[in-house]
Amino acid sequence: MARNINLRDLGKRRTVYPSKRRMNLFYKPDRTTKPATIALYVLFGLVLLLAAAKLMIYDLWDDVQQQRQALAAVQAELAAAQAELADYSQVWERYNRFAATDEERATIDRIEVLALLDSAIGSRAQLNSIAINGDVVQVQFFGVTLAQTGQIVSALEASPLVAYTEVNTAATPQNSTAQVLASVYIQLKKEGGGDDANTNA
Repeated sequence: MARNINLRDLGKRRTVYPSKRRMNLFYKPDRTTKPATIALYVLFGLVLLLAAAKLMIYDLWDDVQQQRQALAAVQAELAAAQAELADYSQVWERYNRFAATDEERATIDRIEVLALLDSAIGSRAQLNSIAINGDVVQVQFFGVTLAQTGQIVSALEASPLVAYTEVNTAATPQNSTAQVLASVYIQLKKEGGGDDANTNA
């Protein structure tokens, strides 16, 4: 039995055939073996080595150089100071030659002693002699009475320079109006010392 085929029906039906409309073209090549990748790894390793070398070698070397420079500066200052002290022995000898000794520093200034005698005796009497030896003064004067001699001795003993005095006269106490030759022994106080002597008249 024959089948009638309508051409219109053939035009309406579409035969569906399997098809692939997309193509996967993604491909990741292995670049770990290429020279550019190897060079990148080498460069990264060099950077790490340089960083480690700076921290462990260069910084320590730079610190050592700075310390050496500081040491050189200190040594230069020391050399300059030693050069200035090269003639220290000569300066010390010159100082000892002109500076006062301990004994001289302990001795009362002679100008002060003479000023004391001038203020105590002054025009009251005529000086015969003055002798100063260490902290002892011997003075002789004349042309005064015993009363005036007593006033002179009192003025001397009132001075803070005098420890005590001893007086010898060539007149008798009975004749108080006669002029006498008086010899006064004056013991001075030691420089910086207290009044450790007694007063004798």
